[in-house]
Amino acid sequence: MEARVVPDTPVEFLKGVGPGRGGLLSENDLKTARDLLYFFPYRYEDRRHPVRISDLRRIDAPVTLRGRVVSAGKKVSPVKRLRIFEVILDDGTGTIMLVWFNQPYLSDKIKRNQSLAIYGQPRISNHGRLQIENPDFEILGPDEDSEDEGTIVPVYSKLANIHPRAMRRIVGQALDALPLLRDPFPAELRRRLDVIELHQAILRLHHPPELDDTFLSGKSSAHRRMILQEFFTFQLALRLRRASEEQKSKDRTIRIDEAIRERVRSILPFSLTGAQKRVLKEIAADMQSDRPMYRLLQGDVGSGKTIVALIAAVIAIENGHQVALLAPTEILVEQHFQRLSQLLDHSGLRIAKLTGSSTAAERRTLLAALREGYLDLIVGTHALLEDAVRFKSLGLAIVDEQHRFGVEQRQRLFAKAAMPDILVMTATPIPRSLALAVYGDLELSVIDELPPGRLPVKTAVRGTAQASKVFAFIEEQAGDGAQAYIVYPIIEESEKLDLKPLTAGFEMIRERFPNLNVAMLHGRMSSREKEETMAAFQKGEVNLLVCTTVIEVGVDVPNASIMLIMDADRFGLSQLHQLRGRVGRGTRKSYCILLRNERASEDAKTRLRLFEATRDGFEVAERDLEIRGAGDALGTRQSGAPKFRFGNILRDHQLMELARDTAIEWIEREGYVNARALALSLLPNASAVASKD
Repeated sequence: MEARVVPDTPVEFLKGVGPGRGGLLSENDLKTARDLLYFFPYRYEDRRHPVRISDLRRIDAPVTLRGRVVSAGKKVSPVKRLRIFEVILDDGTGTIMLVWFNQPYLSDKIKRNQSLAIYGQPRISNHGRLQIENPDFEILGPDEDSEDEGTIVPVYSKLANIHPRAMRRIVGQALDALPLLRDPFPAELRRRLDVIELHQAILRLHHPPELDDTFLSGKSSAHRRMILQEFFTFQLALRLRRASEEQKSKDRTIRIDEAIRERVRSILPFSLTGAQKRVLKEIAADMQSDRPMYRLLQGDVGSGKTIVALIAAVIAIENGHQVALLAPTEILVEQHFQRLSQLLDHSGLRIAKLTGSSTAAERRTLLAALREGYLDLIVGTHALLEDAVRFKSLGLAIVDEQHRFGVEQRQRLFAKAAMPDILVMTATPIPRSLALAVYGDLELSVIDELPPGRLPVKTAVRGTAQASKVFAFIEEQAGDGAQAYIVYPIIEESEKLDLKPLTAGFEMIRERFPNLNVAMLHGRMSSREKEETMAAFQKGEVNLLVCTTVIEVGVDVPNASIMLIMDADRFGLSQLHQLRGRVGRGTRKSYCILLRNERASEDAKTRLRLFEATRDGFEVAERDLEIRGAGDALGTRQSGAPKFRFGNILRDHQLMELARDTAIEWIEREGYVNARALALSLLPNASAVASKD
């Protein structure tokens, strides 16, 4: 008598598995029947309505074919010496050529007279013949036609040497455990989220009753259940972490009275915009509460986030606490330090900076001043995160361009006080859907208004064939006193940085503009070299600054009115928007010129045309998210952007909001202890492992 399959049955005890296959499955994190339940097909073959080869010339979509191999052979293409394996498949209505490139081992697998199931996109070759390139295939046994005929067949990822048919049978046994799989969602939670029971969703995803548009587009009731299970588990974990911190009252009281308001007014050089006032009201309310502030401040380039952060800092300092501002680069730290020092010049507040280039003597003095409370505000790079940096009373931690820092790095700063108020800022516009996913435990404030007087920047895309005209325009503008950035696409600043494109470009620009002062700036220069170069550019002593994206954030030179981006097709939209934000900060008419490679792809050309026509940073960010995905749109994978198996942050943003609101309501309704117990029960089931091609 065979033992009953339950969710915790080890895979090696399933029929036809054994220790050998069990080991292969375990290596792919499939150790129990429960794991196999979440190992979903990556596509399906509809064998109820077979497609005939004779009909393919009228079909413009991937298809599944079944037929017999009438010939199979290898050859080498004279073009690029490609090794090609060609098969002719016959289904009785016609024949089609199957072509695989650089996969010679297939000649040992696919033989004449075998039966194959094929999945791929048919097309007409240059020679007018019907063919499918690099199709998926399955070798069919003599009895498989009858077994799968007239059904929708799930296709799972190929694992080692386990045959697709064997994989279907193994997963089929695991499905026997479905009735015993406990649904972690209580009935009330299912009602609130409007989802079906877990076992129904899992069964439909392995064996869909129909392959209609709703199912294939990921919008079926089964997909909705799995998406919301992922999203709700993620949001519940974020909100529980937040609730855990909020259970601890911060050990300080922040007051905002008329004396502090007058102090702020005496520092401000200009009136605030309506958006800045609205955001400040939200921040002030957070700071005065008995819970620590967790707030994300978003604002387009030049919207005035630094002023808002400064006012928050003054409020904390006037209440007897210290403030730390963490920035990703030494250039940005220097910019912040100079700007804040200027604004605080007659305030009596004490400000300092700390970077990796600070001397040992400077560090000793500064660290002692922080410990004793003699410093009010410190601006620094990653050097602020070192264990030796200790505060007497850190009341507010500000992280600028926070997507440049990993989650652990931010937490190291926040851990330098018991319960500091936290303000994280970004000038990279993040769509609300992505902000909810990455920063679901932070409240969101948006400065959606630019200060008066900011001039629009004219954006133009040009091919490299037009470079001489672009340079002539820059020469003309420089003759009238304008300054320009010329940016080369060295994306990563690192020890292994290849500076050849930049240095070659620098020499070319110097030769092209012999009467102008040209300087170079990149991340491998010493701190002193960078500061001296930027100071010369700010003073107008340098006309053209040839640089990398090290100037992407924070750099503020009002007289710089031209941004020339070389090989612009190699940049993401959000990064282009950041670079464009470096100009248009003064009274001059400003220009952003994107010089693209003549051989750029059509997708790249479309992307640049879109950017040329778009001024709004949030619209740029939405498009960048569509094109590049969540992590890349933020500019770095260390941002903490989660990867979901079923959920698509862009497509399913409404479900993400539903999950977030429901998680907040659930904690309020059930209490922290019960909500945490639910989260723990969800974790083993949260990440539905969809198999991939």
